[in-house]
Amino acid sequence: MKNKLFFNVLIPLVIPLTFLMVAATPVELLGCRTRGLIAVAIALAGSLAGLACAVKGLIDRIKGNPGSGWWIISTLILAMPVFYIVLFET
Repeated sequence: MKNKLFFNVLIPLVIPLTFLMVAATPVELLGCRTRGLIAVAIALAGSLAGLACAVKGLIDRIKGNPGSGWWIISTLILAMPVFYIVLFET
C-alpha cells in the first residue's frame, strides 16, 4: 500500500506542484512569455504522462488487476495543469 501511494500519488504530484511554482513566480523574474512556455511544457509533459497512466490502467482493468484504480488516480493528478490551462486561462 505504501509503495503504491508513493509511486501513484506522490511522484505524479511533482507535475502539478512544479506548474504551481512556475505560475507563482513573479513576472519580473522570468517574463510573461517564458513563464507561459514553461507552464505549457509542464502541462504537455503531464498530459503525456497521464495518457500513459490511463493506458496502463486500462490494460490492468482488462486483465482484471485490482490495483488498476491507482493508475486512474495518477491520471487525474497529472491532468491538473491541463485542466487549469483549459478552464481558467481561456
